Amino acid sequence: MLKFLLFGQDKSLFALALTSVREVLFFYQQPITPVPNTLPFLLGLTNLRGEIIAVMDFGGFIGIQAVDSHSPDCRILVVEAPDPNDARLSPMQIGLAVSFVEGVVNLNPDRIVSAQEVSEELAPFLRGLYNDRDRLLMILDIEAISLTSPER
Repeated sequence: MLKFLLFGQDKSLFALALTSVREVLFFYQQPITPVPNTLPFLLGLTNLRGEIIAVMDFGGFIGIQAVDSHSPDCRILVVEAPDPNDARLSPMQIGLAVSFVEGVVNLNPDRIVSAQEVSEELAPFLRGLYNDRDRLLMILDIEAISLTSPER
């Protein structure tokens, strides 16, 4: 069993390996500075204890409903992904703005199945699907997300 952070966007549930999550922030408590002439899903940059990180709207990034930044449930997941081109470099951190965080769950990685029934926009960012008590969870591939993030 591995631990995953369970979060929601639009009407979908996603899971991300807990080892990739550095922290979870309240969106409304984290000032974000917009950056002009960037991709529409890039909300801006934020200063996290002296480190500048890009914050992406997860919904906008994967092509579903954008995050409601005025909702008190909105969170920023600070995630970390290794550089696939050079393991000697320190991992890259990005912020993913999501609608809500449900919590941490234990999932059996052997029960993750292929993600063939999802949209073409979403499929490249998934490791697979997981049936958790009759709820379909989409297991994210943080490396695939980091390869297409604004910082790369």
